[in-house]
Amino acid sequence: MEPLLLLGVLSALLILALFVANQYGWLSNDGVWYDALNLVGASGLLYYAIVTDAVPFILTNGAWALVSGIDVLRYWWKRRR
Repeated sequence: MEPLLLLGVLSALLILALFVANQYGWLSNDGVWYDALNLVGASGLLYYAIVTDAVPFILTNGAWALVSGIDVLRYWWKRRR
């Protein structure tokens, strides 16, 4: 499997695992780990979408990464105060 495809598959699996874990109550979506891992997964998928020129997925994963990143920064900012 080529590296770009592997990145896309692993990123998608990470986001899907987070979704399942949240749905079954194994991982709260209020914690920083949920947002940080979503940021990692969405960023991987965003990169994949950009390289493959998949505009709808650039928009979706760009927004996903942005929102997750903002939540991580908010958490970090609150801990620093």
